[in-house]
Amino acid sequence: MIRESPAYSIRESAKARRVCLKISPLGQVEVVVPRGFDHRRIPILVHEKQAWINKTLQRVNEQRQWLVPNAHDTLPDTIALHAIDEIWQVEYQAVESSRVTLSQSHGARLIVRGAVDNTSLRKSVLRLWLARKGQTHLRPWLEQISRETALPFRQVRIRGQKTRWGSCSRQKNINLNYKLLFLPAPLVRCVLVHELCHTIQLNHSPKFWALVEKKEPGYKALDAELRTARRHVPGWVE
Repeated sequence: MIRESPAYSIRESAKARRVCLKISPLGQVEVVVPRGFDHRRIPILVHEKQAWINKTLQRVNEQRQWLVPNAHDTLPDTIALHAIDEIWQVEYQAVESSRVTLSQSHGARLIVRGAVDNTSLRKSVLRLWLARKGQTHLRPWLEQISRETALPFRQVRIRGQKTRWGSCSRQKNINLNYKLLFLPAPLVRCVLVHELCHTIQLNHSPKFWALVEKKEPGYKALDAELRTARRHVPGWVE
């Protein structure tokens, strides 16, 4: 039986070297193509990846079931960073201002001050804080595992990707998602080992998975758990 291809959007990127399919946490399919790419070829490429798209959309829909309705508009009073075993209380202080600032106080408290009725500004300062926490904790964590596994990398960047926990380039540069901070520590370690193994095998071939298993025995159970790990990430972060 031939299934109809899902709806998708197309985006040209000057940085893209090849066609790339992306699926957002809300189930939106995006096709990223290099500048000047022949758009007439896209439907065929999407059809060839239909099995992967269907599988990924199913996983995304399962993960969305864990989200509380309207959670994207609800800002937290508490932020639990399971990866580093920290719980922060958040206090909002309304002050006449066009800006919002965030500061850390004693007792693991975050003070958000300013135009706190502006949801967008509040989210921005909280995400920026998460990115800094990622720099503080994920970077040295990756360096430690790199030494343990004898898998060196060049650079690491902490970002807030929509769909990926991490990625690795041919130049052995690694991107990590600061949303990893919300996951249990064993899952984070699994992701870090996964990306470090890509410095040797930039694919998901049998050789790659054999290397992952060598560096992280028992990874299969953790990898399976990662498929629903988005449930640990609060809706306001997405």
